[in-house]
Amino acid sequence: MFWGSGGHMGLMGFWWIVVLAAVVAAAWFGAAAARRSGGEEASAEEKLKKRYADGKIDRSTFERMLADIRR
Repeated sequence: MFWGSGGHMGLMGFWWIVVLAAVVAAAWFGAAAARRSGGEEASAEEKLKKRYADGKIDRSTFERMLADIRR
């Protein structure tokens, strides 16, 4: 009935494009959200430096823990 003009086949192609666009949009928004939230967690050394800077640990504890991390 519509095969000559590509009716049903054209509509199926349209839906594949819609699905593909939805997948690409979800991936893009997910990546953007990860970038806004910092993406990766801070390393152990960065966390230790922050604890020392905040005064939560003293210098000797900082140096001992830093040596342990770097081993």
